[in-house]
Amino acid sequence: MNSAPSITIAQAQAVVDKHFTDPAATIVTFKQVAHGFSHTPGMTTYLLDLALGANVEATHSSFLVVSNESEGEGEEAAAWAPNALPIFPQLISAIRSNTSIPIADPALDASRVLLPYVYLLTPPYALTSLYLVSLPHARATGLLTAPQLALIDLQLGTYLGQLHAGAQNDWFGRPTPANSAPPPPAEPYDWQATFAPLLEALLDAVPTPHAPPLRAALARALAAFLFADADTPSLVWLTGSADDVFLAFTPAGAFSAFALLPAVPHALWGDPLLEAFFAGAGGGDADVNGGGGGGPSAAFWEGYRAARGADTPDLLLFPRQRTKRLWYDVFLALVVLRERRGVDDDKTRWAHACLETRAALLKDAPCN
Repeated sequence: MNSAPSITIAQAQAVVDKHFTDPAATIVTFKQVAHGFSHTPGMTTYLLDLALGANVEATHSSFLVVSNESEGEGEEAAAWAPNALPIFPQLISAIRSNTSIPIADPALDASRVLLPYVYLLTPPYALTSLYLVSLPHARATGLLTAPQLALIDLQLGTYLGQLHAGAQNDWFGRPTPANSAPPPPAEPYDWQATFAPLLEALLDAVPTPHAPPLRAALARALAAFLFADADTPSLVWLTGSADDVFLAFTPAGAFSAFALLPAVPHALWGDPLLEAFFAGAGGGDADVNGGGGGGPSAAFWEGYRAARGADTPDLLLFPRQRTKRLWYDVFLALVVLRERRGVDDDKTRWAHACLETRAALLKDAPCN
């Protein structure tokens, strides 16, 4: 497993000097940002507060992501591995081209000349970390009123609906470099044939006492073709959650805009229901987005359905679809445990608890 890459403020300034020249920018503050469910051991993200030109005080900010991971690195990569950083710009381009999600086109440098790592740098945002608050923190500290929270959920649901309706592909699976052939799976046009090996690889890679009952339940689900109803490969953020959403406030304390981390290490072409934002919607007590558990809020669903279109079938209309979401909770939990090997924190504790509850629920969950 790769150790987390780390850089100094002087190294970060060298990156800024290369990319921000008119006007020049000086780093005023420099801090690491936690990634939540999008964490991978080989990637680190920094938030840079910048003073532009002759300014002394910071007026802008930028995200800098550094990675020591390479595409195809390690024996497990053929079955499951995070997306390499050079894939990020093309995924972000697909998001920008098909949605109104506020995520900027980043600069990518894979030469490892300026830094010993591949890195990605976002353009400067006209705000600083002083006025940026993560969505979970804003919820937990009561920074927002109930109507404001509802409007934010409505907008997030709209963004996710736009993503699934607009960013689509010809085949299922992990993204590949632009203009390359589809990935190795024998049936990349069949979601169940694509998803099952990914899930089985994670069950092999993550030690858990719940593996035997989960494997027995999975055999029953596959025999019933539980996952075969997904017919259009949508771009799925997968581990994107409220942890990756930052809220910008004005100096007067009013919410003004969203700022999203450029974090798509686990994004793939798949079933929209796979999103972490839908965790808990199939049952159980999962709450990965700080909204109280049980899946997205009513406002989130309203925005999502409006963006997907009135003719789009409901994702959770039938009991078998709720069973499918339980499996996607299992998948998310396994991803978390694989990427946080040897770590004991709130995310791994959630993942262990999720596997325990889902193994019990899936024993007799409807598959037809």
